[in-house]
Amino acid sequence: MDYVFKNMQLPKDHGFDDKTLLFLESLDKALEKSKEGILKKDELETLKTDLNGKIEELKTNLNYEAIKEQINGVYIALEKFGAKPAVMSKEERDAKIRKLNSKWMRGFLKKEVDVMKEAALEIKTALEPVMHTGAGSDVLDVDMSQGGYLIPELLESEILRFAIEGGVARREFRNLPFSGPGNSRFLPKQIGNVVVSWIDEGEAKPKTKPLIGRVEQTLKKVAAICMMTEEIVEDAVIDLVSFVAPLIGEAIAAEEDDQFFAGTGAPWTGIINNADVVTAPMGAGLTVADLLPEHLLAMTVAIPSTAVPGAKFYMHRTIWAGIRAYRADAVSANDRRGNYLIQDPVGGGPATLWGYPVVLVEAMPSFSDISGEADTPFIIFGNLKRCCVYGDKKGIRVKLLDQASMYDENDTLINLAEQDMVAIRVHKRVGYVCAMPEGIAVLQTGPVS
Repeated sequence: MDYVFKNMQLPKDHGFDDKTLLFLESLDKALEKSKEGILKKDELETLKTDLNGKIEELKTNLNYEAIKEQINGVYIALEKFGAKPAVMSKEERDAKIRKLNSKWMRGFLKKEVDVMKEAALEIKTALEPVMHTGAGSDVLDVDMSQGGYLIPELLESEILRFAIEGGVARREFRNLPFSGPGNSRFLPKQIGNVVVSWIDEGEAKPKTKPLIGRVEQTLKKVAAICMMTEEIVEDAVIDLVSFVAPLIGEAIAAEEDDQFFAGTGAPWTGIINNADVVTAPMGAGLTVADLLPEHLLAMTVAIPSTAVPGAKFYMHRTIWAGIRAYRADAVSANDRRGNYLIQDPVGGGPATLWGYPVVLVEAMPSFSDISGEADTPFIIFGNLKRCCVYGDKKGIRVKLLDQASMYDENDTLINLAEQDMVAIRVHKRVGYVCAMPEGIAVLQTGPVS
């Protein structure tokens, strides 16, 4: 009996009986079908099981070693042709995960816990309540009446992506995530260096050691609420992940920057209002309109030389626009004939001042905010990755609101129940500390006199 093999080549002296050759031929045919996508996953698994059993029989055959390489090749080929169709490309995987996250979100918004569990199981995300039903209660909020849930991985990643892209603090500060229990931690800080001295021959060497202090970093809660109509929720075509994530991420990023750069103590004291930073005041009676490049140069030497490497200027875009408008005097002062001092209008190079990069921060005071104001800080100079620490605890919490009344961004009172709307409330615990304020210079307008 002749046996035809398209994917296997048996040695002429294989010595296999007809039963074994028939099995190998059927295996070869199955492999050929798998190339065409005909073989189903369960058929493939059955085939592998049969093959494993047959291998044990082949081990008793003297020609086993001669065909073992062929069998190993079949295994590889089966994985290549039979299993690959079940493996999705990155684009297909992202689309599937996004679809599952939207399914989870719709289940969450409709309080369909079973749908949430089904979607969470498919995307390997644990569905567990993270809030109790009340103070002092050990009962978890399984019906979402009061508590919240950890959100799926993709939505969290999308929110954080927009928060990082929009948040200067997250990008520019040193990032040290919180771990373990507690709401605060202490970070070590060097407050004194070793001291060396000259000594004579045979003289005892002086004793010295570095002094180490510590600063406390505390977590606080940042939150955002996104309102939407029930029609959007019910519309399966809408990608809720893409719809919600940018809104929440941008809101969190903006609030973090507002507090960490310019906060006034409720709840954070921002860098420009930190009493321990190095202040670089302009002359008496000088306002933001009198700002000159030499005021910025003075900031670069106001901090220790060891704090200067990696330093940048941080300011509002309107302040930067005013600086870029400076011209060199040509014939007479303010004749508007001189070249621009900072950059030609058609220049495309990165923004720098005195050789240091410029970072625009929307949360910093604008020109109109401090126009005519005295003793007002408005520009930062320093290496914030060395001087400031940002930290958060992983896990964005969400809660569904459908009976509340709240004001929207236009201060219009919205009754969710009456207007067929729902709201997603998101919160995350974050914190920052200006660990080395002595390495940061802050320019402020001059005193009145």
